[in-house]
Amino acid sequence: MSAFFREVARDLYTFFTSVTLAVVLISLIALLALVGTLIPQETFTREVDYIARYGVEGYNTLKKLQLTNIFGSWYFLFVMALFTLNLSACTYKRLIASWRYWKLPMGFIPPDSLRRFEHSHVISGPVAPEGGPKIRALLQRHGYRLREQNSQILAEKWRWERFGIDVFHISLLIVIGGGLVTMLFGYRTFEIAHQGDIIRLPGADFAVRVNRFWSENYQDSERVMDWHTELTVIENDKEILTKTIEVNAPLRYKGYNVYQSAFGTDWQGAARVTLALVRADGTVLGEFVGTVTDGFEVPSENIFVKIGAFLPDFALTENLIAYSRTQRLENPAVFVEIYDAHGLRIMRTWAFSRPEMQTVWETTMARVGGEMPYRVKLIGMTAPEFTGLQITKDPGRPVVYFGFLLVILGLLVHMYFKHRQIWVHIAENEIVVAGTVRNNLKSFAEEFRRLVAEIERLQIVTHPEPELVA
Repeated sequence: MSAFFREVARDLYTFFTSVTLAVVLISLIALLALVGTLIPQETFTREVDYIARYGVEGYNTLKKLQLTNIFGSWYFLFVMALFTLNLSACTYKRLIASWRYWKLPMGFIPPDSLRRFEHSHVISGPVAPEGGPKIRALLQRHGYRLREQNSQILAEKWRWERFGIDVFHISLLIVIGGGLVTMLFGYRTFEIAHQGDIIRLPGADFAVRVNRFWSENYQDSERVMDWHTELTVIENDKEILTKTIEVNAPLRYKGYNVYQSAFGTDWQGAARVTLALVRADGTVLGEFVGTVTDGFEVPSENIFVKIGAFLPDFALTENLIAYSRTQRLENPAVFVEIYDAHGLRIMRTWAFSRPEMQTVWETTMARVGGEMPYRVKLIGMTAPEFTGLQITKDPGRPVVYFGFLLVILGLLVHMYFKHRQIWVHIAENEIVVAGTVRNNLKSFAEEFRRLVAEIERLQIVTHPEPELVA
């Protein structure tokens, strides 16, 4: 049985250290991240905005597939878990190999073998006694660590660069760990706020008040250049600080970040509408004002009119589900429910601002036999401006920053430092110089040529004088 488990463990290790698996997982992560970029995520988007953009059926499909929260979906987390296992296994495998490489000593190589190196050079002639010390001093000036074995100088530098790619792998694990810390202990939401609103953050001992907000246009243009919101931090009933935020210039306080994210008119969340109410027999009951999710009483009829929703651009899906195509006042409509004194609903309907839409709706309801004891018409509407605030608490951010710092360090080491080894074999009548580098032999060629030239300029080899023929 133990042999069976060893075989399973070996197969799993082979699977998770596969480069093919890494490529597949990275491609999947990139694809899901792209989808998450193209489809607004629910942390920063209201449900009404999804419906306005994709329609009710489209929104329900996206939600069922978890595409509105793709970075928290089970399949994204599953892929990330597989990638973490793959990266951990590959890092362990590389670290073992790097450690063995680090411990492998540089050894003596016979001169004949040195001559066969791609980078080798022979300086012929009697070698001066001070040749060895001069070559050692030269190599040390170039940063090489030296030792001698069998009349051979063994020089090397940057052996540690082998760990550069391992640092890169470990740093990616640290970045993933920082993301996990934020996922478990962080906070991220999107708030629609109006002037004077006080936003209380879960887990925080302070609140944020929205003092005012405004937009800034380009000169001589209606195009918006930037949004601004003035915020005040209130802690223990005291105003601690006030700051005006704008896009990419957030308020930061005690680990929380408040970003300027949106701006507009809050039709669907806080519209205030004026409705004309008429009894079925034609008796005009008057004009009444109410806000979305609230309503008003009609004392003469002993009824309560509840305003359920306001859509600035009313439309129906194929399944006759109402939604707003845009956030502009193209076809405003309000959904109304009327209750009697006992709280029983006696009717519900849509009221429109455009007369032709009101006529079509009332005609359709009469045709299908809908009981309409009252007629309701939308005759006025206002809505406050809102500022959209993205609020985050990201305890894993320092960990992620540290991880990215290590990513850069690991890549720099891997790109610009390569383990170099030089063998200098000093014999009585020749010096054999050979060198190699771990990866990228071509880039080493010029450096090796310069080193050989410097050794020759030491003038430690005596070249024989040419014989004169009488």
